[in-house]
Amino acid sequence: MPRLLFALALLCMLAALVVPGGAGAVQGSRYHEGVSGTAGVVATESPAAARAGRAVLAKGGNAIDAAVTTVFALNAARPQSCGIGGGGYMLYRSPDGKVRALDYREIAPAAFRNDTLVPPGLHKTFTGHLTVGVPGTLAGMASALQRFGTITLPEAMAPAERLAQNGVHVTTSLSGAMGRRAKDIRLFRAAAGIYLKNGAPYAPGDLLVNRDLARTFRMIMRDGIGAFYGGPIARLIVRDMRAPRDSGTTDAGLLAVKDFKAYRPLWRTALHGTYRGRDVYAVPPSTSGGTTMLELLNILEGYDLRAMGEGSAQAITAISEAQKIAWADRGAYTADPAFDRQPEAQLLSKDYAAQRRAQIDLNRAQVFQPGSFPAGPTALGAGADFNPHGSTTHVDVVDARGGAVSVTCTIEQEFGSAVVAPGTGLLLNNELTDFSAPGTANEPQPGKRPRSSINPTIMVQSGKPVLVAGAAGGSTIIMGPTLAVLDTVDFGMTLPQAVDAERFDDQGTNRLMIEDTRIAPSVLSQLTSEGYSLTRQGEYGVAPRMQLAGLAPGPAGLATAVSDSRSDRGALAVPPSAPPPTPPRGR
Repeated sequence: MPRLLFALALLCMLAALVVPGGAGAVQGSRYHEGVSGTAGVVATESPAAARAGRAVLAKGGNAIDAAVTTVFALNAARPQSCGIGGGGYMLYRSPDGKVRALDYREIAPAAFRNDTLVPPGLHKTFTGHLTVGVPGTLAGMASALQRFGTITLPEAMAPAERLAQNGVHVTTSLSGAMGRRAKDIRLFRAAAGIYLKNGAPYAPGDLLVNRDLARTFRMIMRDGIGAFYGGPIARLIVRDMRAPRDSGTTDAGLLAVKDFKAYRPLWRTALHGTYRGRDVYAVPPSTSGGTTMLELLNILEGYDLRAMGEGSAQAITAISEAQKIAWADRGAYTADPAFDRQPEAQLLSKDYAAQRRAQIDLNRAQVFQPGSFPAGPTALGAGADFNPHGSTTHVDVVDARGGAVSVTCTIEQEFGSAVVAPGTGLLLNNELTDFSAPGTANEPQPGKRPRSSINPTIMVQSGKPVLVAGAAGGSTIIMGPTLAVLDTVDFGMTLPQAVDAERFDDQGTNRLMIEDTRIAPSVLSQLTSEGYSLTRQGEYGVAPRMQLAGLAPGPAGLATAVSDSRSDRGALAVPPSAPPPTPPRGR
C-alpha cells in the first residue's frame, strides 16, 4: 500500500509539472516565471547590468539606450563574456516596425594571413596575443546610439564606469570562470592582477574592482571613441602586441594602430523569414546564426510538430535532421560576405527547404552534404569550428513603446585571449580562433570577419515583437532561439516555459547533445536505435544560455522578460510609474 501511495503521489507531481500547451514538456526544478510589466523589461545574465539598463528605461530612455548601457555595464559586471575588447551583433525593431541589423564583429588585422594560426604556439590553446581581432563593441554601441538612441555615449557609459571604479560583487558564474581560466590568466600579469586574488579565483561575493578599466571608460567618455580607435588606448594595446613584456610568453600579436583606425561597424539589411504565419527577423552574415536558423525553420514548416508532440522521438528527430542539413550548408557557404559570395536567397528559399526536407528519414539518423546551386557559389570544404569553448552573453530589451533590441556581446571564450594590455583594464578577445582552415569559406584573411554563431532573433505576430531572443554558448547559440521559436509557436509554451524547456543539438555528426532527464526513457532508446550517439547532459546543460523577452500579442502591452536558470538571472521590469520612452531619432 505505501508503494502504491508513493507512485500515485509521484504521478500527481509529474502531472502538475507538465507545461500547459506543451504536449510532452515537463518543467524543470529551476523553472521560474520571469518578470512582466507595461513600462519596459530587460533580460540579461547579470543582475548588476540589468539594473543599469532598467534605470535608463525608468528615466524615459528607449530600448537602444537601455541595451547599449547594459552592454557597457556587462564589461565590468560580467567581464568574462563581454566588453569593449570584443564584438558582436545587434537586431533592432523600432516602434514603427522597421528592423535593422548591426554587425560590430571583430576583424583580422592587415598582417593576418590564412596560415597565421597553423604553426604550433600558445594560440593553439585559444589564448594569447595572436588570437586578438580588432574589437568592434565600442564602435557598434556608439553607432547604435547615434542612429537610434536618445542619450549620449558618456551617459550610456557612466554606470559601467561606476561599477568598474567602485567594484561589483563576484557572482558564482564569474568565480567559476576565473577558476576554469586561472592557468591562462596567470600568463599575463595585468590580467592576473585584476581577475585573480593572490593568484587564485575570487570567491562568490568578493568585491572586484577594476580602476584601470574605469580610467579607460573616463578617457572615452571625455575624448570620444577616437581615444580607442587610433588614440592612446589603441597605442597601449599595440605596444603590448608587439612586445608582450607583461607576460611569461613570447607570442607577439599582429594588431597595428592602423587596424584600429580602419575599423567600422556595419548596418546590414536584416534577414526576414516566416514561420507558420509569423515574421522572423535575424542578422545576416558575417554571422551564420540567422541564415542557419531560418533555413532550419523552413524545413520544419513542412512537419506537424505539434501533432508529433514536444519531447517525442519523432519531433526530436525532425528537428535534429533539419539542423544537420542547415549545418552542412553553414559550413560550406557562410562567411564574411565581403570576401565570399553568400547564396542567401537560395538557402532561405521555401522551395529549397522542400527539396532538403525530402532527404530526411524520420526513422534514421543521417549525415548530410551541403546543397549545390548552379547559379550560385560553389560549396567549399566544410569550415569546421575550431574553438569549442565560445562563451558570449546576451541582452534583450523591450520598451514601453514596443521598441525591441536583441544584442549579443562577446570576447569569444570565457576571458577571451586572457590578455589585458597593461594600463587598459580591458580583456581582449580571441575571436580569430573562429576562423576555419585555409581553403574553406571561413578561411582567415586580412581584414576579414570570422564567421560567428551569434543569433539575435525577433519574431513578430500581429504587429508586435512577441519573441525577442538570443543566447550564449559558442556554436550551440544557434539552436537557442530556434528552439524558442518552435517551443512557443508549435508547442504553445510561454516565454518562461521556453527558457526552461530541455535543449538538444546535433551539429552534423549524429552526436546528439541532449538534456535527457526530462525526456522519456523510451524516447531516448528510440533515438539511439535510429543511430544517434547521445551525449547526456542531465536536467540542465551548460549551454545555450538564453535570454527571452516579448510583448503579449493582445492589446494590453504587457511585456515579459526571463533569464535562463542555466546561468545568473538578470531579468527586470520597469515600475509602472516610469515615464514613456523618448521616440528614437530613427535615422
